[in-house]
Amino acid sequence: IDTGVRFDHPDLLRGGAGDGGRLLPGYDFVSEVNSANDADGRDADASDPGDWVSMADTSTTEFKDCTVANSSWHGTRVVGILGAITNNATGVAGLTWSSWILPVRALGKCGGTDSDIEAAMLWAGGIHVAGVPDNPYPANIENLSFGAPGSCPQSYKEIISQLTARGVLIVVSAGNDGGPVSAPANCPAVAAIAGLRHAGTKVGFSNLGPEIALGAPAGNCVNITAGSACVYSLDTTYNLGTTTPTTNGYTDQTTTNLGTSFSAPIVSGIAALMLAVNGNLKSSELILPCSDRPE
Repeated sequence: IDTGVRFDHPDLLRGGAGDGGRLLPGYDFVSEVNSANDADGRDADASDPGDWVSMADTSTTEFKDCTVANSSWHGTRVVGILGAITNNATGVAGLTWSSWILPVRALGKCGGTDSDIEAAMLWAGGIHVAGVPDNPYPANIENLSFGAPGSCPQSYKEIISQLTARGVLIVVSAGNDGGPVSAPANCPAVAAIAGLRHAGTKVGFSNLGPEIALGAPAGNCVNITAGSACVYSLDTTYNLGTTTPTTNGYTDQTTTNLGTSFSAPIVSGIAALMLAVNGNLKSSELILPCSDRPE
């Protein structure tokens, strides 16, 4: 659940098109037209049109509190970590290669609303959402690479309870503020993921708290001077467009990719591999320490 995805990226691609891709059609839950940035509200197109914020945008009431920025292609970067095509002599390899991937768009320009995110979570897990066709491919794992400061909202608690009752594992980034765990990673019954540096300890920007279930690589930049390459960036799929999509490509040590947003899909990808081996595993068993996991 993210900003959508670039289906045309050669290391991602749609499933069922004879090209080896595993991306399902998904759905777009961004309801506000200006935030959606694709001339309409909710629809069956989960592609990412770009989420750039211009100076002119910040002069409007809707985006006055937003930061001017180029398009992030955040969902495409997350999906690349999770499941970029393997053994195709192209780009990078994702963490899982046995699972279908369902891109659900809930974030647009300047983020997203709780109501859109909550609807996306329900729909992704196979729960009916009014006004939207039911999801024919309910997810076993939901990856949420976003968050905000504050305690877990009651509305999220209720939705997470519905999803976990159906056996859905919800994996959430802890956040990058170097402080307490963000919401919804601090909600009960989710797997909150902290970020690790290359040496295996927590990276400085990662949030941390008792809610953390696991840590996974988040990338970091060390021993560099201003303008130097980032030594430990996490390479993944990307688009080079600063606003609308242009050429597909990859992040690298110059176009860096850092954050707990990318720790979460590492965990989601490993959990998907585990389910591919043993489909009877419950969501709680997927994140148990090895010593506590049933034989």
